[in-house]
Amino acid sequence: MALRRQHAAMILKLSRTDTLRLRGARGTAIEVLAGRVWITEQGRGGDTFLAPGRRYRVWGEGLVLVSGENALSEVSVQPG
Repeated sequence: MALRRQHAAMILKLSRTDTLRLRGARGTAIEVLAGRVWITEQGRGGDTFLAPGRRYRVWGEGLVLVSGENALSEVSVQPG
């Protein structure tokens, strides 16, 4: 029998002044549950803006910044 390591998703609430910083998070999925968020990832051109129901998969191992654009945004962060 093979055991697979499962990672639980974290639900985070981000205000307009909060910034989530991820590093070494390749494969992590970020899904917007409420509000709108801005994501920028080191080594990728341009920024990404996501509305509820949209998902972003971290591409590399560099710094990723996630910030709320509304008074309160909610995201699910699922390690890859």
